[in-house]
Amino acid sequence: MAMEIQHAFDVSSIPGPLELNTALSDVTLSGSQLFQRSEPIQIQGQIRLSASTVPTTYSESAYQWLVAVLDGLIDFGQRHGHYGVIELTEDEYQWLDDVLEELIYSVGENQSHPLSPLMKFIIRIIANYEDAYVPKLTERFPELAEEGTTEAASENKRLVSNIFKQSDIELAAHAFFSIGYLLYHGKRTEKAISAYDKATALRPDFWEAYNNQGITRNTLGQYTEAISDFNKAIELNRNFADAYYSRGISHSELNQYKKTISDFNKAIELNRNFTDAYYNLGTIKAELGNYAEAIVDFNKAIVLKPDFVEAYHNRGIAMGKLGKSDKAIVDFDKAIALKPDSAELYLNRGTAKGNSGQQEAAITDFDKAIELDPKNAKAYYYNGIAKNQLGAYQAAIIDFDKAVKLGFDSVNVYYYRALAKTLLSQHSAAISDFDTVIALKPDYVPAYNYRGNLRQELGIHDDALADFNKAIHINPDYAEAYNSRGNLNGSLGQYHDALADCNEAIRLSSEYAEAYANLGMAKAGLDRIDEAKSDFQTALELAEQQSNADLKAFVENQLQQLNQVTSKQSNKKSRRDG
Repeated sequence: MAMEIQHAFDVSSIPGPLELNTALSDVTLSGSQLFQRSEPIQIQGQIRLSASTVPTTYSESAYQWLVAVLDGLIDFGQRHGHYGVIELTEDEYQWLDDVLEELIYSVGENQSHPLSPLMKFIIRIIANYEDAYVPKLTERFPELAEEGTTEAASENKRLVSNIFKQSDIELAAHAFFSIGYLLYHGKRTEKAISAYDKATALRPDFWEAYNNQGITRNTLGQYTEAISDFNKAIELNRNFADAYYSRGISHSELNQYKKTISDFNKAIELNRNFTDAYYNLGTIKAELGNYAEAIVDFNKAIVLKPDFVEAYHNRGIAMGKLGKSDKAIVDFDKAIALKPDSAELYLNRGTAKGNSGQQEAAITDFDKAIELDPKNAKAYYYNGIAKNQLGAYQAAIIDFDKAVKLGFDSVNVYYYRALAKTLLSQHSAAISDFDTVIALKPDYVPAYNYRGNLRQELGIHDDALADFNKAIHINPDYAEAYNSRGNLNGSLGQYHDALADCNEAIRLSSEYAEAYANLGMAKAGLDRIDEAKSDFQTALELAEQQSNADLKAFVENQLQQLNQVTSKQSNKKSRRDG
């Protein structure tokens, strides 16, 4: 006798574990990201300041003035072919005098001022001209020589005495270097490169200028050219850790991670206290999935800089990737204590809490992220996932809607919203979301499977079958699609096809409880009652092991029906035999 076939309860899991919202995948040299960039060095004479030194920010008009000075000096050099002893025209002399007057006002006697080298250079040009072409007062008025040096002459001598210790070329190179340094920080990067070009043309061994030019090219996205500059700096000074570090950043932008790691390691070899190098080395290793090694590097960065927010942040992400959610939360706690206004930190701590099963605590963090950044689409998205896992499907849909409205056009937001709608029996709306998922990612197999299940529920069998077939075509090892197609075939009375599909699902996933249940349904439909009971019994045991109460109840009901059928058959046989 054939039994009426029922659909096995579909307990395909709703949204799985939350995934960390990692910043490691983006190692661009933006200040808003976690990757630490290098800064140009500043030199004054033979003294090199810290790479972290940041000059004073000047007014827009000051930078415009400096650009005009740069252009004027380049033009001046092209006209005369050098910056040594030059017979100046009246206009040139006046222009240089005006520039010097402005520099004296701005720089004064401050030898550490970034424009001090430029002032010395202008003084040298003027002094060279005056010494060679302007008659001295003692030559025109011999009587002054008998009265001794005038006070003005004495002051002038004091100003230029130290300058003449450097050659004309060296002074000129340092002047262009100082202009490049300031223009870089004034975001005149193209002009900064022009200044550094001039500095290296004047002094081909100027490794500091090559380094700074490379950093400037990095800012412009000219990574290949930047690497050439860093190569030159390293060739001239093989013990310059900063150049290896900066070249590593350029390699990372070109996805040349093996070279990146090599450069960062060399920078650390040369400078064991290079905090940013440890940090970026960890960031790259994490990007490559080497989370345990990355954590070691983050540890070193934190030892050197205990308040390094980004290092705690990325170490927390790496911990989460290794499944160490509790340790990840500790790191995010420390980062938040140091930077309590970071929406991203609350977002990532929320994902770590979600991964450790603390969904309500995760929602609290996501809400805080939204409070700090009301347009944070990811926070709404992860909030939706956490609410889905708590069974608050309608609230989850509201969050997913907000994420989409804010431009979060990820496949997953539509997918998880579709699942929430499915669990609220909003079949048509769910199908619409699965349509969007498939449009965005045509090879997303689970979307075809779920959409097929919904179409089956709505009685659209041909379309449902097409979805299951498509899922299997894309991924022949996707057990869920065979199970779903087996369920559909069984519901249509195509029991032999259902048997083949369910057996294949079990072959691919030996503990697939739902597949055993559907296999039992198909065999029951073929009156293979004892075999059906055996499959249902296997499904029941697996459902109990997997804490699947709904499937357990369904299978128990089927077994009860089968037992009633066999009992009736046995009674009839007894009466006939009697």
